[in-house]
Amino acid sequence: MLSKHGILESAILNVLWDLESEGIYTHSVKDVYDAMGKNYTDKRAYTTIKTVMDRLHEKKLLLRYKQGRKFYYRTTMSNREIIINSLNEIASRYCNGDIVRLSQILNSVTETYLVGA
Repeated sequence: MLSKHGILESAILNVLWDLESEGIYTHSVKDVYDAMGKNYTDKRAYTTIKTVMDRLHEKKLLLRYKQGRKFYYRTTMSNREIIINSLNEIASRYCNGDIVRLSQILNSVTETYLVGA
């Protein structure tokens, strides 16, 4: 099923992928909150970040574990894996499962966008 993510959910996933790219795979809500404060102009409350991270855990996009009194999170899928899954679902829904056809459409869109840019 094509995962639908809100803007904040996607932003949190992107922050976590950036943090994980540094080789550390467990982060607290505070880590994400601090990173978002540095990289995003739209400041969100700590409690909002926590709530959305809990929702991402419920959607099985984040693993969560407790250490002491604090929860830590890590992503269950890479950015690449989510994109591949989404593209496969789009191909299934709109191209009769033909990923090559979807690729041709994407190439056409990309060429149009690059020429128009």
